[in-house]
Amino acid sequence: MSQKIIANLASNTEGIESNKELSIQETHPKNLDQAIQNVLMGMELISVVENAYEEIESILLQVKHWVSSSLESNSENPQLSDLETRIFLRLKILDKAAETFKYKGRKLLDGSMSASVKTESHSFLLVEANSYPESRINLNTSLNIPSINSNTLGLVELSVSSPQIGLKRLTMLDNALAITTRLKQRSTALGTYLKRVNQNLSTAIENHHAANTPLDSFEHTGEFIQVVTDFIKNNKGQY
Repeated sequence: MSQKIIANLASNTEGIESNKELSIQETHPKNLDQAIQNVLMGMELISVVENAYEEIESILLQVKHWVSSSLESNSENPQLSDLETRIFLRLKILDKAAETFKYKGRKLLDGSMSASVKTESHSFLLVEANSYPESRINLNTSLNIPSINSNTLGLVELSVSSPQIGLKRLTMLDNALAITTRLKQRSTALGTYLKRVNQNLSTAIENHHAANTPLDSFEHTGEFIQVVTDFIKNNKGQY
């Protein structure tokens, strides 16, 4: 499978394109609009990812609360059985949610966005008005989203039949929550970076307008691209 590009310069309505269709292109004013759209699409993707993390985290916190409460109240066996049923059903909701979150039809939490998949299957986001390698963000390494479900989070067996087992289950839930925390940190860092790129693009455009410089000029577009390129190169390592 070839590498994938999110929002390439050919303007892809599906959001995912094959890397083989990209080539080093001459900078053209019309590509500026596509570069801006690419950044906005990246921000949109991050929003979907973060919504997924929030929902999964909410489910994990609720289950943790139930387990903690059962330990504090020394629940009897019938109540524990009811609790385990509720936990089981809640984790089924987690699994369904993990399957539901997609961006432009592509699943985000099935492991395909993990850094561990083959390099040729990685997805990239173009954040500049040309297709040079340094203008691409590798989403697999930046977000590194593993397969997320109750099984991969180690929550298949959440019996709370005894205080000792209940405490172990709390540890498992804490580990799962720690995973979501790390994932949220990655997405937040990339989202912050993309917002800065977008702000830089907007500022550069405003400066051109203030100087009454037409952006459809090849000469001035080149100057504009250089400003954005310098920003990207100087800040890319900060996410």
